[in-house]
Amino acid sequence: MAMKRRQFLKTLSGVGMAGVLPMTLIKPAFGQSADRFLITVSLAGGWDPTSIIDPKGNAPRSDGLGPVNNYSASNISSVGNLVYAPYLDGIEAPEVSNPGHFDTFFEKHFDRLLVINGIDTQTNGHDSGRRFVWSGQLEEGYPTVAALAAAPYADSPMAFISNGGYDFTANLVPPVRTAEASTFSSLAFPNSQFPGDENLGDIPFFTNASYDLVQQAREERLVRLRMNESLPKRQQQMDQLQTVRSSDLELQDLLDFLPDEVSAGVKGQAEVAVAAFASGLAVSANLNSGGFDTHGDHDIDHTDSLTGMLDGLDHLINQIELQGLQDKVTVVVGSDFGRTPFYNSGDGKDHWNITSIMAFGAGITGNRVIGETDANFEAMKLNPSTLQADDNGIIVTPQHVHRSLRDFLGVESDLDNLFPLNVEELDLFS
Repeated sequence: MAMKRRQFLKTLSGVGMAGVLPMTLIKPAFGQSADRFLITVSLAGGWDPTSIIDPKGNAPRSDGLGPVNNYSASNISSVGNLVYAPYLDGIEAPEVSNPGHFDTFFEKHFDRLLVINGIDTQTNGHDSGRRFVWSGQLEEGYPTVAALAAAPYADSPMAFISNGGYDFTANLVPPVRTAEASTFSSLAFPNSQFPGDENLGDIPFFTNASYDLVQQAREERLVRLRMNESLPKRQQQMDQLQTVRSSDLELQDLLDFLPDEVSAGVKGQAEVAVAAFASGLAVSANLNSGGFDTHGDHDIDHTDSLTGMLDGLDHLINQIELQGLQDKVTVVVGSDFGRTPFYNSGDGKDHWNITSIMAFGAGITGNRVIGETDANFEAMKLNPSTLQADDNGIIVTPQHVHRSLRDFLGVESDLDNLFPLNVEELDLFS
């Protein structure tokens, strides 16, 4: 379901911090690097790298648990230095504009893609996996990397846009959670009994004069609440809320960068994030794509989700290039964990601790694969200096990934020290 961009703007301008935050101008940068942006793409449920960027094929396992995949190893494809699984015939993805094959995406974008395989999340739990993959810490308490990128701009109510997934910020910055398109009409027209229904017309709850009095009373109440606050953090939050509700926000700027209609799903998330970057309204964003927890009918359901994900990433790349931000936006794609290198009795795959991530965009050298897994989809050790397989090396974890990612992004030292990652430094992204 798409929605008109003008209606989308009205929605954002009509809602306070308790729901969807409106957009306000902030500096378009993070860390010490000017004019840079970060997008993280969370694949909810735990994706299967062997079905996409770390393919194995149908060779039988030595432990007798069956093949890792149901496709022939001879059908594994490659382009440049990347290898990828074949698209499984018979899979239909009617909601995807370019269904059928993975070849189109990888042949088009391989030279911009960095793949890191063999990452050990040390868990098969959804919450802990998401937390580790996106914060670099298995235990609770560490913010997502997108929040670290946005933290220097916490005085603005829209530094970090979140569409779900792991978006804990450790109070560094308020996450701006966007709504589904189906809720926009109600949020945009709070004084309308039938918002967005052209047939029924605009029938208000209150007269315009009465509604103006309601708005005035809300503002006066907010001022009273702010004056009664004595704790600095609460004062800061109330100041942000007052800014959101009473400032003359430059929301019209966003209109020039949004498409005529905002798409549904991850494509719409991408459109809003990139438009917010282009208009100077945001620093980082988390996109969220689901459907990867395939405990049954894995090949059908997972292939459908992977195809939709690649189609969404292609749309994201197009949006970035449309706005001329290809040298400014870095994108990191990851998931809770991986999936078992064998099938269960329901033709599904269960949770597995080994996973992969992809990255592309500003500062990323593409056509690269770092890390390996063996035939049974177990992580192989990596030499910290050469990044090649080495029996005397280390197993890469999300902690190593985030140590390198923070350095790459230029996360400020005080934030880095506040949430330390005490592991070897690997040059994964430069």
